[in-house]
Amino acid sequence: MRKTFTAAAIVLAAAPAGGTPAAATPQAVSGAKTPAFPLDVAGVRLGMSASEARAALVKAGYAMPATNGVSYGPSFAARIRAEAARRRTGAASSPAMTDRVMTQLKGVGPNREAITVGLTAAPAGGSTVTSVYLTMPQDGMKGDAFLRQVIAKYGKPDGSRDQGMTLAWCSAPLKSVCGMITPFQRRPEALPNLTASVVYNDNTIRLQDGTEQDRDRERAYAAAVDGAAPKTDRAAF
Repeated sequence: MRKTFTAAAIVLAAAPAGGTPAAATPQAVSGAKTPAFPLDVAGVRLGMSASEARAALVKAGYAMPATNGVSYGPSFAARIRAEAARRRTGAASSPAMTDRVMTQLKGVGPNREAITVGLTAAPAGGSTVTSVYLTMPQDGMKGDAFLRQVIAKYGKPDGSRDQGMTLAWCSAPLKSVCGMITPFQRRPEALPNLTASVVYNDNTIRLQDGTEQDRDRERAYAAAVDGAAPKTDRAAF
């Protein structure tokens, strides 16, 4: 563990002042105003469609099983129909899975990397990427080598924690608090962010949408249900 602490400190000290600029994120309609976040994991960016994410992983050398690791859920429209029906009748029913979208996609890389892509049903149809999680075993790649490659790809981190073993990159409005954990300010995870860590003997990268985008999606869902089954303004009594 001490070696990892030292390696992390060396990597941070040697980090360049800025990273290579990445291409703009292709943001799909999701019911949330997601700030553009340019970082990717194996070519997968937030806001990509399921087909775009799969194509990016294949291009990056990942094996993509046809069915194993793939999960589906009801589309946004199916969820609205089911909830609107429940509101009108009081009888709960499951959303129709005949109208389904991909909600998870997994792949295995050429060096035992494991990647999980999380997708969320979008109001415009289909689903879009809202999280990416990659793990790389440390018996195949040492933590210090992993962090050096991470910094070479993403540039100098905006923040760090765990004594330099977890590095963080945040959306522009939150770069000044990136890596911090405090209840007295807007948290770094409120907006899209990426973290890379070598804690607990695992090399990991996590790219995720922010909690504010999650709330925006919840509001879009609630508004859509209200539109499909408006609440009454009059009771029979």
